Amino acid sequence: MHCSKLVAMLLALCVIFTLAACENQAPPTSDELDDISVSTPSEEEKPKEPEIIYEVNPLTGEKNLLPEAKGKKPVAVVVNNIRMAQPVQAGLHMADVVFETEVEGGITRLLALFSDPTAVPAIGTIRSLRVPFAEIACGMDSILFYHGIDHTYALPLLPSLPMKSFTVDSKTYGYREKNGLPSEHTLYTTGEKIDKAITDRKFNYESARGNWLNFSAEDKPLVPATYSVGTAKVSFSSTTETQFIYDAETGKYNRARKGEVYTDLTTGQKEQFTNVFVLKTSISNYPDGYHRKVDLSSGQGYYITAGGAEDILWSKGSASNNFVFTKADGTQLTVNPGNSYVCLINSSRPINFEPIITETAPEASQPESSAQ
Repeated sequence: MHCSKLVAMLLALCVIFTLAACENQAPPTSDELDDISVSTPSEEEKPKEPEIIYEVNPLTGEKNLLPEAKGKKPVAVVVNNIRMAQPVQAGLHMADVVFETEVEGGITRLLALFSDPTAVPAIGTIRSLRVPFAEIACGMDSILFYHGIDHTYALPLLPSLPMKSFTVDSKTYGYREKNGLPSEHTLYTTGEKIDKAITDRKFNYESARGNWLNFSAEDKPLVPATYSVGTAKVSFSSTTETQFIYDAETGKYNRARKGEVYTDLTTGQKEQFTNVFVLKTSISNYPDGYHRKVDLSSGQGYYITAGGAEDILWSKGSASNNFVFTKADGTQLTVNPGNSYVCLINSSRPINFEPIITETAPEASQPESSAQ
């Protein structure tokens, strides 16, 4: 009995001494804390974001297309280009291809095409459809978006074309933006709204078309040698001229008017294009004496890129056919990968090429600087 009490007393004293030692122990110093290793996951152990394998964009030849956009039809949007609306244009700097031609009254209109419009924050302003844009959009195997239509010629044509189209307004996948202009110049849409419209209408989004141009596989840009082009001035009418000014830093052409480069209303970015095509054709009035008829069969023209230009031939034919471009001798035309701007002008209108002036290549030694 006495022995067991002694053992219990000894155990109690051990507990007391242990607790006291713990209370009197100094906290670890900062140096001691530095020596304590903290287990963190290694780089190999951290979950990695899946790598995006981009596809080739059939409208530009560049490998920058998201996988989910592969094999889809491009989207074509009719864009206002009347003088007062040019400062409020949006989305053109993100377009893969832009077409410009006459409509009526000496003004032009644009058709902007996107292989994947989903990331475009704004496109517009959107205007009414004319016959050449319907035929161009059809040949590009696209889904066409517009607001309003020429009832005399475009409206009867549209149902005969193997192409889906959609009228945009502020209640159906569009919105009005207060930009200080009359209401007819305020309608926009977004890439997300376009994608939703196609999904809601259950349009066939699949396309089997390949590249619309024969893009070069070379790393070094192709530079045509027939003409030196620092600035190209393309006249559509006595009141409408579009300029393309070469930017040596980017290797692209800035779209401009009277030397002033266009910038996007939403992003503030410049409108720049790798390739510029000027296609000469016959443009005349329809029997109503008002709307303009653009011959899309074939003709001559110019391919402008990387500070140079060359003579080309072009053809299209029926609405379902795409454009075909060749060199002046009829051999296949190879172009630089990148976005394109296509001007369709009356053969009687002037085209002026102002050469690039350098210390080693004075103006006097440049190729002929204007063509008509």
